[in-house]
Amino acid sequence: MKRFLKFLAKNRQILFFILLFAGACLISTDIFARMGGAGGSNNGGGGGDGIGELIFMIFMLLPFPFNWIVVIGLLIGVFVYSKLKKRGSILNKVQTSQIPSKKNEKALASFKLLHPNFDENQFHNKVKTAFTDIQNAWAAKDINRVRRFITDGMYQRVNTQFKMMNILEQRNEIEKLTIKSTVIDKIESDGLYDIIHVAVFASIKDKFISDKYTNLSTATFEEFVEYWSFIRKISAKGTDMYSTYNCPNCGGDLSGANLSDVSKCPYCGTFTNSGEFDWVLAEITQADDYATTNHLHNLSDTLANKIEDILDTDEDFSVQLIEDKASNGYLQIQTARVMKNPKITRRFVSDEYYNKLENLLKSEEHFVYNRIFINDVTLIGALQNENKNILALAIKSSFQRVKIIDGKAQLLDFTITSKNEVLMMSKDIASGENKGSVYAQQCPSCGGIISDTTDINCPYCGNLLNSTKNEWIITDIMSQEEYLNYYKANASLFVANVNPKKLDATYKVRDYAFNNVLIMVAADGVFDNEEMDFVNKLAKKWGYAPSKLAGMLDMAKNNQLVIRMPEKSKDRDKIYKLMYKAASIDGYISPEEQSLLDNIKKEYLEQD
Repeated sequence: MKRFLKFLAKNRQILFFILLFAGACLISTDIFARMGGAGGSNNGGGGGDGIGELIFMIFMLLPFPFNWIVVIGLLIGVFVYSKLKKRGSILNKVQTSQIPSKKNEKALASFKLLHPNFDENQFHNKVKTAFTDIQNAWAAKDINRVRRFITDGMYQRVNTQFKMMNILEQRNEIEKLTIKSTVIDKIESDGLYDIIHVAVFASIKDKFISDKYTNLSTATFEEFVEYWSFIRKISAKGTDMYSTYNCPNCGGDLSGANLSDVSKCPYCGTFTNSGEFDWVLAEITQADDYATTNHLHNLSDTLANKIEDILDTDEDFSVQLIEDKASNGYLQIQTARVMKNPKITRRFVSDEYYNKLENLLKSEEHFVYNRIFINDVTLIGALQNENKNILALAIKSSFQRVKIIDGKAQLLDFTITSKNEVLMMSKDIASGENKGSVYAQQCPSCGGIISDTTDINCPYCGNLLNSTKNEWIITDIMSQEEYLNYYKANASLFVANVNPKKLDATYKVRDYAFNNVLIMVAADGVFDNEEMDFVNKLAKKWGYAPSKLAGMLDMAKNNQLVIRMPEKSKDRDKIYKLMYKAASIDGYISPEEQSLLDNIKKEYLEQD
C-alpha cells in the first residue's frame, strides 16, 4: 500500500492531467448531447452511451493501476458534476420565507469611505418607516401621506392599482404587519445618484375585499421577502424626510398639501422626491423577480460606456430614473386601455404610438385589472438614429384581468400571469434642459402643471409637450419577438445592447415548469399526498434545494408566484403537459385546476 501511495505521489502531475483530460471529455460529451437534443435517458441513447464508451476506452488503453484510478476519478467527477448541474437552477437563489443572508459588508465599507456621515442604523429606520407608512397608506388608499419620499414611477404603480380597485369597489385591509429584519443587499452608483437595495423580511395578514364582486375577495397570512430600492443624489443635503411632514427646503407643512401626480412643495416649488435631500423609494421587487432578473442589471461594458456618453450631454441622466419614467408611462398606458381613453397618454408618447394605441383600444374587449404590478424594468439596449438617442427597456409585468358581465366580475385570467415586453424611448442627442417631468403632468420646457389632454402644446409656454427636445418620449411597446426582429433589422444602429435572446436566459424550461406546477398544485387550496409526492419527485429530479421547497409552496399558496411562459411554443407545450399531469395525479381535476389549464391553453397555446 505504501508503494502504491508513493507511486501516486511521484506521478501526481501526470495523473492530474489525465483526470483533467477525462473530465473535459466527459463535459464535452454532455454538452454535445444536450446541444444535439439527444441527451437524457428517454430514448435509450445519447449521453449515457457516450460516457460508457469513454470509460471503457480509458480502462482498456491505460495500464494498471492508472486505468482504475482514472475510472474512479471519472465516476466521482460524473457524480459531482451532476450535482452541481442540478443545483444550477435560478429558483434555488430565491429568498422565500427565510431570513435574508447577511448584509453586503464589502459594498457597505466602500460606500462608507465615500460617505463617512452615512448612518447605517438611521437608514434602516427610514426603510422601516417607509415600509410601514406605505403599507398603511395603501390600506387607506391615500398615497399622499408618503408622496414626499417616493418617485413618480413608484407613485404611478400604486395610483394605477387604486384606480382599478375603485372600479371594482375593492379595499385592502391589513393586520399584524411585522418587520422581522432589513438587510442591505447591494449598493450601486448610477450617474449622480447612489442606489441601495434592501431585503425586507416581513409578515402580514392581508384581506383584499370587494363587497360588490365577492368572488374577487381573498385573505392570506404570509411571510415574505421583498427588495426595496432607494435612490439619492451623491450631493444630497442629508435632510430627514421620514420623521417630518415638512418641506425639506423651506420647512412648509406638507401634511395637508395635495402632492398627488407632482410631489412639489406649494410654498417654494421644491420637488421633494428628487433625491436632492434624502433617500427616495424607487422600486419594490419580489424575491423571485429579484433573483431571476439580476443578470440583466449586470450591464455589458459597451452598454455602460454608452451610458457614459449620454451623461456627457445630460448630467442628470440616471438609469434608475429612466426605468422609473418607463414604468410610469407603461402603467398610464395600461390605465388608458382600461378607461378606453388614450388622451391620458398623449403628452408623453409619440404621434405614431398614439395612433397605434388608439387602434388597440378600438379592437380589444373591455377589461379591468384585478391586479397589475410592474415586476421589473431594465435598460437592455441603446442606439442612435437621426440625431436621437433611443433606449430599449425590458418590462416584466404581472396582471389578472376581469370583465364585468351582467353585474358580475368574470375572470379573464384564472391566476396572476406575467408578461415580458420591450418599451422604446427616444430623446434628442443635443437635448435642452428638462424643467419638469411630462410623466408627472409637467411641461419639460417651462415646468408648468398640465392636465390629461389631447392638446400637446403647453398652455403656458406653447412648446410641444411630447417633443424629444427636452424629454424621453415613448415611441413603442413591443413583444419580445417583435423586439428581436427590430434588433435584427437595426443591428448596425445599436451602439450597445444586451442580446435580446438572453432576456429569459436565467429561466430554463424546467424552471418555468416547476414554477407553474406549484401554482397548479395550489390552485384549489388542497395539497394531497399524491400532489406532494409529485412535487417532491420533480424537485429532486430537477435539483431544487429541499430547504427552498416549503417556502416556494407558501409563495404559491399566497399568490406570490405568477404564471410564467417562455417564448418558444414547443417549450410551452412541455410545460402545459407537466401542469396537466400535476392536476390529474390524484385522479381528479378540480374546477379551479381545470380553469387554470383552460386559461393557459387559451393564452399561450392556441395563439401559437
